Amino acid sequence: MIRTSGSLLAAALAVAGSLALAAPASAADCGWQGDGTQDYHHCGDTTVMLTVEHVFGDDDHFCVRPGMNNLNAGDSPYNTWRTTYAYYDGGPANCYYGWHR
Repeated sequence: MIRTSGSLLAAALAVAGSLALAAPASAADCGWQGDGTQDYHHCGDTTVMLTVEHVFGDDDHFCVRPGMNNLNAGDSPYNTWRTTYAYYDGGPANCYYGWHR
C-alpha cells in the first residue's frame, strides 16, 4: 500500500478536480448552440449550407466552416433580424463561406 500525506492527496484531488472543469472548445455539442450566442458548431470536415431562421422575415442560408461559427443575423445582407435557429438539412457541401440567398 502506498502512503501519502493528507495534504498531498488533497492537493492532487484539487488539481484533478480543476482540470475536469475545464472543457475544451471541441467538447461543444454539434449544431445550433441555443444559448443566446447565435453560434453553430459544425462538426464535419467540409463547409455546408445551413437554413437560418429569424424572429421576423424569411429564412436565409449561411455556409459554415468546420468548428464554431457565429450566425449574427445583423451581418446578413438579406435579413437584419435576430437568428433564432439554424440547421443543416442536406444542403450543398463545399460552399463558399458566408451568407447566401
